Amino acid sequence: MRALSPQPAAANGVPAAAPAPAAVPIAGPAAESVPLALSGVSKSWKGNPQPVLTDVDLKLDIGTTTWIGGRNGVGKTTMLRIAAGLIDPDRGRVQAWGASPRERRANYHRLVAFLPAGDRGLYARLTVRQQLRFWSGMAMLDRDESERRAAAALDLFDLAELADRRVDRMSMGQRQRVRLAMTFLPEPETVLLDEPLTSLDDEGAALLEAALLALRERGGALLWCSPSGDHPDREFDRDFHLEAGRLVSA
Repeated sequence: MRALSPQPAAANGVPAAAPAPAAVPIAGPAAESVPLALSGVSKSWKGNPQPVLTDVDLKLDIGTTTWIGGRNGVGKTTMLRIAAGLIDPDRGRVQAWGASPRERRANYHRLVAFLPAGDRGLYARLTVRQQLRFWSGMAMLDRDESERRAAAALDLFDLAELADRRVDRMSMGQRQRVRLAMTFLPEPETVLLDEPLTSLDDEGAALLEAALLALRERGGALLWCSPSGDHPDREFDRDFHLEAGRLVSA
C-alpha cells in the first residue's frame, strides 16, 4: 500500500532530542477531527529514577499511518497503554476525536482499539465465536450489533471456518488472528498495534494489511510500534524512534 508523502516532523508537534516548549493541548472543534493527540505526556514508575516518557507530543492525522521504533524497555508499550486509556500519564493530556479517556470512557474504547504485544486477552477454553461475543460485551454492544460485528471480524481475518474451535486448540498464528479480530471488532477509528506481526504467516500479514487499508480509506489512523531493528515491510507516513523517553524523527 502506497502511503501519503511524509510530512516534516515539526509540522506534527513532535519534539527533537532537545527539550521542547510545553505543549498546548488541542481543544475546540478542531480536536474532534484528530484521531489521537498526546500533548506533553510524561510517565515515571515508582522505584525507577529515570522517567519512562518525557513531554511526548504526537498527533495522528486522519487517514495516516505512523511507526514508532525503539529498543525493548524504552517505553513504547507504556506510551501505547496511555494512548489507549488503560493507564494515566503523570503529566500531559490524551485525546482521541475530541475526547479523553476519562471524559468519555465507554465511547473512547470503541473509537481507539489497542492490540498489546504477546498473547494477552485470550481465554483458552472459549471458542473463537465466544471470545468475540465476550469482547463485544466489553465494548457494550447490543446483541444484534455484537453478532454483526463479530461476523465481520471473522470474515476480515478469515476465521469463519474456525469460529467454533477453542482458542487453546489453535496455532499461534491463528491465535494472533483472533486477537486482531478482537481489535477490529468495534470498528475503531484509531488503531494502536504493538508488534502485531508476531506469529503471523504471510497470509495473516496480508489480511492485516487489508484491514489497515480499509481503516485508512474510512479516515482512520494507525500507530504501530515495534523494535527498531524490526521495521515492518510497509510504508508509513511518518517514522519515529523513542529514545530516552522522547520521540525523535527516524
